[in-house]
Amino acid sequence: MFWLYQYALRPLIVPNPEKTQIYIMSADLKNTILEKVFSNYLESGDFNGLGVFSMTSSADIAAIRELIAEGGLDLVRGDAHPNPHIKAFPADSVQIQLEKIDALGLEGCLYPTPQLLKERNAGANETAPYTRALKEGAPQLSYRAFDLRALEWYRNDPRFDFDVDDIHGRILQKKGTQVAERAVVLDGLEFFEFGFAYDDEMHRALAAFIRYLHDLPEAQQIEMQKHELTGSYKLHPDFYRTQIIGDFPERMSIYDAFLQEKVEINRMCELMGKPKLFRTEYRDLKRPRGFGILIRPTKKEFRDFALLLDQLLSDDLNREFFRGDLELNRNLTDEDGNRVTQPKGTIQLLEEWIGAKFRPAEPAEMSQLFGNFRAVRKVRQKPAHIVEDNEFDQKYVAEQRELISQAFDAVRTLRMVLENHPATREHEVPGYLREAKVWTM
Repeated sequence: MFWLYQYALRPLIVPNPEKTQIYIMSADLKNTILEKVFSNYLESGDFNGLGVFSMTSSADIAAIRELIAEGGLDLVRGDAHPNPHIKAFPADSVQIQLEKIDALGLEGCLYPTPQLLKERNAGANETAPYTRALKEGAPQLSYRAFDLRALEWYRNDPRFDFDVDDIHGRILQKKGTQVAERAVVLDGLEFFEFGFAYDDEMHRALAAFIRYLHDLPEAQQIEMQKHELTGSYKLHPDFYRTQIIGDFPERMSIYDAFLQEKVEINRMCELMGKPKLFRTEYRDLKRPRGFGILIRPTKKEFRDFALLLDQLLSDDLNREFFRGDLELNRNLTDEDGNRVTQPKGTIQLLEEWIGAKFRPAEPAEMSQLFGNFRAVRKVRQKPAHIVEDNEFDQKYVAEQRELISQAFDAVRTLRMVLENHPATREHEVPGYLREAKVWTM
């Protein structure tokens, strides 16, 4: 029985030399692929994946399948984002990756998984937080939300072009300027792109992709992290459309639409043979400085915005437009019985002119038109009569949104009034204005 027992055990404890060789080769191949993908990701300079175009043998495919199943590698095919050489979004689940290999073959680029990068402490020695995030496998088009105060220093510094359209924006250092010697910009900041995001209560935040944050100098990354917000923030719909989907914007910023309505109104005045109704115009999406969303929702910023808005609305009305149609002044008598001549206000002139020239089908709309003009003027005038302390309150975001909506409705209604003139009926108004496709947030 002893010998039979020994005989029975020998095939189980003595490996077949041929099978042993195959097992060792498979392990070596897996390790070789894993190390190539790992080093390529960290040493490529842009956190690129390793292309699989040369891995065509059945042994390569089998090894890659095993590495994916074990959680060491991800295969990015380029179906979620057109460039597989960057990991733009989180990879598919392991099951879906393997199913796609079976159905479609091996194509795209290989990446080390966040699990593998964490196990190997890939970002342990990196002090720049968003570069570290990429070293730890964060998708390049994942984003972080920040308090808007992160933009405040650049907005207030004339050495930077602060270009914001309420959906996205950029900071660009002006040519020939010297960046201040302070920690947050010690290494310089030449260019930075960002967008906006909102929580469920419509509180606005700065949003930036990890890839763009990685491009910031180390000191600036550290400074930005101080303003990073927790909680759930969703990208502005048109920022998502243009940056993630690569589609055209769905709507236009209400601030740009307001300025464009003024351009359309002035064009109609010229067709009518009249001087332009508004003295200033801003074309090609150019805006006066400060005409946009509040970077910090304070009473002072809101009042400053209201002043600028009224300067672009009521104060900008050209009195010459009304000359010949109306008396531009009114005659009054002072306390001593002396005759006094006083210029009429621009809102009064506009109201008299429309009342003399047009008979609206809906008088309530005309009442609302001038109500909106006066609402902006009323907010603008408040600081002139009382001394106010500054305060920080998210309510000013909503109040600004309401005020710009009233101003936009005013110029939009005014433009529709002028469209009734025979000389303007052939004028083509852009479709986004015609349909009021604007973002109010």
